[in-house]
Amino acid sequence: MYSNLTLLQMAKKSMDWAARRQEVLAENVANADTPNFRPNDIKKLDFKSELTGTQPTAQPVVTNPQHVGNVAFTKEPDVKRIRQPYEAEPDGNAVVLEEQMQKVGETRQAYELATTLFTKNMKMLRTALGKGG
Repeated sequence: MYSNLTLLQMAKKSMDWAARRQEVLAENVANADTPNFRPNDIKKLDFKSELTGTQPTAQPVVTNPQHVGNVAFTKEPDVKRIRQPYEAEPDGNAVVLEEQMQKVGETRQAYELATTLFTKNMKMLRTALGKGG
């Protein structure tokens, strides 16, 4: 029942992306002393491309030009590992711990935002169903 709700799908995809990115960043940090290791990253989740395509089941009526039009998820996000050139140390290792820790912090914030949105929407649905919020 809840799997058809676009906002909950978006929150889940965002949490999945953040969890996968944390794994990749943890691997980068773990290999900070490995010779010739190049850090990896995950392609940023692009919600704009996710919100194009199929029509939602309920068709909203746009009565004002400032209203949001019809939007819905169409596919799984295209997640790819990308490599960015960093300044390498003499042993060829290109991991910059400060950059990795900054990315870890950004990813944690994205995950917390997604979980907050998910929780608030579940409370709203419970209230709408008369089950308390």
